[in-house]
Amino acid sequence: MPGVGAVNFETMPVSGMSAEFTPVKRLDGFLVGAVIGASLAASTAAHIDLSAIRDQLAPTGRPRPLAPPPGRRRAATALADALLEELLAGGVDLHRLSHRWCDWWREDGCDTDMLLAQALEHLRDFDAPVAQLPVPGAAVLSVVLPAALASASPRAMVAGAFHVARLLDPSEESGLAAVAIVVASAALLEGRRDVIPEVLAFMRANNAPEPMQEAVRDLPRHARRVPPVPRGQATAIEALCWLLWMVEYQPRAVEALTMMVLAGGVAPALGAVLGAMLGARDGRAEWPAEWIDGAGEEVALRAALARRVAAG
Repeated sequence: MPGVGAVNFETMPVSGMSAEFTPVKRLDGFLVGAVIGASLAASTAAHIDLSAIRDQLAPTGRPRPLAPPPGRRRAATALADALLEELLAGGVDLHRLSHRWCDWWREDGCDTDMLLAQALEHLRDFDAPVAQLPVPGAAVLSVVLPAALASASPRAMVAGAFHVARLLDPSEESGLAAVAIVVASAALLEGRRDVIPEVLAFMRANNAPEPMQEAVRDLPRHARRVPPVPRGQATAIEALCWLLWMVEYQPRAVEALTMMVLAGGVAPALGAVLGAMLGARDGRAEWPAEWIDGAGEEVALRAALARRVAAG
């Protein structure tokens, strides 16, 4: 396996990141929604029993977010922000990006699941991506989200997101699922709501394995059937199908996020993806104020990042 320094791409342009290209409302929803989604998922991530889930709700019965400890940042947003900072600098150097991640891993490591921890430890110890993981994981779906902001150059967006995902998960399934989420998020940021056809077009163009394509094709065929909730060590394709269904067929973001909390067992990383995609689709103006206030200090950080990106 070559060292990370041997893999480098330098042009994921961000020149399209402006208020005209990406409306501020959607951009803010995308970036801040990830923080809120992660905090909501964290509130019941360790629970699947209904009585235990009820104990985590507010007295009104409404889901309430669980912010990370003061001074700490969840993997879902900390690793994604490292990629966003690379993009804002004008391009992504994979070696530098991996060092940003390893620095966070040494200093924080909040909400890192087993597969992500294994990948980060390998990057730290060998300065190279891990060659194999037990299963195609879903944590990379949240890490690559900022690549959606580079959609002014679609080829760079797709190739860049795939390479970034492969730093943390070598499986083709995880890489393709991560890019599919980026493609769907880019469409949502541009105001398009019907994202499944765009994901399928991406999969066909990139020769995704037929079982992956069939799993996504099944979503509109069975639009009334909610895919299984991706709990525990859910695979990337299981997480992808659930996320696409929630964004495509749940018209109200607050209800979709509430469904996630009440299901229980959803990792903060997947909550971050759902929150980001719903925020990109609708903005967050209708989200309860206590969700925004209770998600922690990262809300202000992400809101400032949204303003920075929108300013170009």
